[in-house]
Amino acid sequence: MEVQDTIVSTIQKDCPGDGFLLEEGPEDEPLDVGAERLWIVDPICGSLNFAHGIPFFAISIARRVAGNLHVGVVYDPMRDEMFSASIGQPAYLNSTPITVPATAQGPEFWEQSWVGTDLPYDGPRRKDALRVFDLHAKEVLSITIMGSPALGLCYVACGRLNIYWNLDAKPWDVAGAGMILQSAGGLLTDPEGGSWIYSTGGYVTGNPSLHQWALRALKYVAQHPDPV
Repeated sequence: MEVQDTIVSTIQKDCPGDGFLLEEGPEDEPLDVGAERLWIVDPICGSLNFAHGIPFFAISIARRVAGNLHVGVVYDPMRDEMFSASIGQPAYLNSTPITVPATAQGPEFWEQSWVGTDLPYDGPRRKDALRVFDLHAKEVLSITIMGSPALGLCYVACGRLNIYWNLDAKPWDVAGAGMILQSAGGLLTDPEGGSWIYSTGGYVTGNPSLHQWALRALKYVAQHPDPV
């Protein structure tokens, strides 16, 4: 909460009338999510990594104006890496512009892909995610559980990963990184290939060619429920 309180108080000094959608806070706290200007904040994206001493987590901040994302920032304090983007501008890693590498479409390129994901903690979505994980693991070079959705998306944006998917992420996990990813030329959708803005928790991202390959397994699992 200390990190979140510091972020919010800093923003409020310059933007006193803006609303906030926060990852941490009392469940009954009123949130002005319909505000004309809304800040979406995850103070520690990768909190389990952080709690267990695994140095892979980030601070994620996005600003939405009139329903559209205008700014996205994801900061990895362990590596001093700042991913950022603003509407109509390139995406950056620190001061260097980044773009999602172009990849030709074909099975040979999918087989060479490095995929990142994070698994839901429990329930039907976890079972579905494990089925997708198994299908992808048989087809790609490597699949890695990241522990931070924001960094997973940013790693696609700068070319460290080819694909990242998640079946149970929250808006504060992906808002800032989604802005960065799209500014870097990546494709971000829900598991059906529709708009990610209206997703109920599922997200898939990559370059346009490999994104279609990644969607196949997610659609297959959605269309063929586990009989067990």
